Order: sequence, then structure tokens, then C-alpha cells
Amino acid sequence: GWPEAAVAGALGLALAGPRQYGDTMVEDAWMNRSGRKQATADDISRALRLVVAANVGLAGLIAVCAVVRYFA
Repeated sequence: GWPEAAVAGALGLALAGPRQYGDTMVEDAWMNRSGRKQATADDISRALRLVVAANVGLAGLIAVCAVVRYFA
């Protein structure tokens, strides 16, 4: 839900929406309905870079919190 919507907005893609799984049709709403509806290989690379950047930022925040707690 929320992480998928954040990625949709960051990449300018419309994700989720109506789709079919085998014989079952799922009528979900679009996330970022104004974005492009077709993802490309470049979008996958951009999404992976976004995930890495978010995790590096989180690791940095955790490290800062640990240092502050250690010296406090």
C-alpha cells in the first residue's frame, strides 16, 4: 500500500489499478493515476536505486542515534 504508492509517486508511474490474475479480475484503484502506466527496465533500475538510497539513509539515521545514545 503506502510504500508502493510512494514509489509510484517518486518514479512517476501509475501502479496497481485493474489487473488480471489468471481468470480473476482485480478492480483496484490506481496509485498515482497521473503517472505512466507502463514500467520500463529503466524504471526498475531507478526503483532499486531508490530502495538502496532509502536503506543507506536509514542505516545512517540508526548510526547517528546509536552514537548520540552512546555519548549521552
